[in-house]
Amino acid sequence: MINIYTVDSFTRELFKGNPAGVCTSFQDVYSSTNFDILFQKIATEMNISETAFITKANNSPSNSRYFLQWFTPTNEVDLCGHATLATAHILFEKYLQNSSIDELIFETKKVGELKVKKCANQNCLQLDFPMGNPQSIELDNEILNEIKSKLNITQDIHAIELCKRTKKLLIHLSSIDDNIKPQQNLIDINFPSSIHSFIRGIILTSKSIKYDFVSRYFAPWNGILEDPVTGSAHTVLAVYWSRLLNKSILNGYQKSARGGHIECELDEKNQRVFLRGYAITVMQGQLQISQDSLLEKDSSG
Repeated sequence: MINIYTVDSFTRELFKGNPAGVCTSFQDVYSSTNFDILFQKIATEMNISETAFITKANNSPSNSRYFLQWFTPTNEVDLCGHATLATAHILFEKYLQNSSIDELIFETKKVGELKVKKCANQNCLQLDFPMGNPQSIELDNEILNEIKSKLNITQDIHAIELCKRTKKLLIHLSSIDDNIKPQQNLIDINFPSSIHSFIRGIILTSKSIKYDFVSRYFAPWNGILEDPVTGSAHTVLAVYWSRLLNKSILNGYQKSARGGHIECELDEKNQRVFLRGYAITVMQGQLQISQDSLLEKDSSG
């Protein structure tokens, strides 16, 4: 049988933060195209924003190094923060609870090595991610009005930036409220051809009294109308707000229905962003699929 967990990330409370699936049953085999097909089927069945899968690392595999992939219900994605946090949480809690290992290294297809280590605060974990690089862009009024209409935005727009590395469009608003609504038809917006392929999600953000900034994130291009708490978006937000507020450590809150907190630290010299947060295991179960038969099928193919 295949072990699978669900974890709420970037929260200390059940049913808050962002739920992720974590599958650990393939940690002793190498990734393959056949497994990618299976992983997508499992992620579709799980039907939560992302499900993470670990397989054997290509470079010096060990209990602290794995190959990590993330799948939404519709497709594989290049990077996912909350599912990385969830994976590390499960490994530390279920597999390394009696080990002295305090840092994990994940190899990935597109973004190099990602590191997750235990913080001094009990149960808090720190993600070491590539820094986003948002740049100011201009959009014509027709496209701006279409974005505002589809998301029900009535607030003033202060700035628009695009991070091509993470394929996220950042829109700085005067405020963020619950009247903003996710819409599948965001994908129908005809962005200019020069940037169209670089937009797979829209970040809305504003200043906050309680936090350094608040945000919401919409990614129907990846089958996610609104993501509850998005680590990868905060690699962009950390850079944007660090420049505005002239500080390297920031507290962010993603103002979705579930909500979640992320502490961000920008290391501009090394082009990294550290994301710190908590996670809590919600469920552990087994998929009624024989792992041995799948391995035999993969090796014969």
